[in-house]
Amino acid sequence: MRRSPAAPPFRRILTAALLGLALDSGGLLLDVAPGGQVAGQTILNVERLQPGDVEGWHWGVEGALSVSRGNTKYEDLLAGVVLGYRWDDDWLRGFAGLDYRNQRGKELERDRYLHLRHNHWLTQRWQSFHFIQLQTSHRNLLQDRTLLGSGLRVRLFGGRTTFDLGTGAMYEREDLDPDRVTGPHPVESRLWRMANLVVATRRLTESVRLVGVSYIQPAFSDFGDLRTLTDLSLLISLTDQLELAIRSEWRHDRQPPENVDADDFLLRTGFAFSFR
Repeated sequence: MRRSPAAPPFRRILTAALLGLALDSGGLLLDVAPGGQVAGQTILNVERLQPGDVEGWHWGVEGALSVSRGNTKYEDLLAGVVLGYRWDDDWLRGFAGLDYRNQRGKELERDRYLHLRHNHWLTQRWQSFHFIQLQTSHRNLLQDRTLLGSGLRVRLFGGRTTFDLGTGAMYEREDLDPDRVTGPHPVESRLWRMANLVVATRRLTESVRLVGVSYIQPAFSDFGDLRTLTDLSLLISLTDQLELAIRSEWRHDRQPPENVDADDFLLRTGFAFSFR
């Protein structure tokens, strides 16, 4: 359903642009890992990339770019694309993206991912989910990761505020860069993890919504091997297709390699386009 803007689109775009400039100039675009080491392993959050209330074909793009010249020279590009089709009680979509950072000719980050997901509604509240994910991360020493999983998800309540819980299992195949891993951490791992998720949304106004997502993924063989992701996003609709996205992300890996930090915090602004 298309929403009527609460204010003239031009005024809202101008306000958001000024807000984005103010936030960026104030140092909001951050990627902080304590101690300056590489960060905790990434869990891909597809919830914030997908639009709601869709039928048939839909696609969307999100992006954020930061460029610095002078005493510090770097480029930081984050981009993601989603393409999906929804019919009757099924929803199929694919996500692809990259996160690239280069500073003074030194490549700091080159993350790429491809994620395919299918949801089937068993009832109005219950749905199954199935996914496969391919991922590489230069910054996180990750040469290759393949995830394959399935589970069930239930909506506890809906309306202006929604709250979903989900659980399932996924197989994780992970290969790290043997030349960069230090300590006794295995370079290759093949294991099963729980795939738990919590998704909460709140529509603050007709044009502003809050999306919170948490993933909790312990290994079945060792619950001390735990990876989590908590993402909180503020989405401000500027037009029917364009949103300003302000998001924070905290990742935690309880058993990382010695030269990888357990925690990773990210705060970023950008724009998202959705066509449906």
